[in-house]
Amino acid sequence: MFPNLFEATNEYWRQLDEIEYRYQQGELSIEEVDREVEILMKQLGQKRRESLRFLRDTVSHWISTHTELLIGFLFVLVVAYSWMLTMNH
Repeated sequence: MFPNLFEATNEYWRQLDEIEYRYQQGELSIEEVDREVEILMKQLGQKRRESLRFLRDTVSHWISTHTELLIGFLFVLVVAYSWMLTMNH
């Protein structure tokens, strides 16, 4: 399942707003704010790592299953580029 980084970021900002509100109401000290923000940053960092890992695994899987297609496409690009170079001279 794809980790929803957009939703995790929105949740992060919502929780930051909540922490700010609680701080302004005097419910949290600055030290408590620092601790809670650090926890939120670690959670968001974990979601980002999960998203990057998922993307890397997906690309790796696609490349391994479509290797012949990729090699053929690169070959066509090299031939077309070489042809364009020879046409200019």
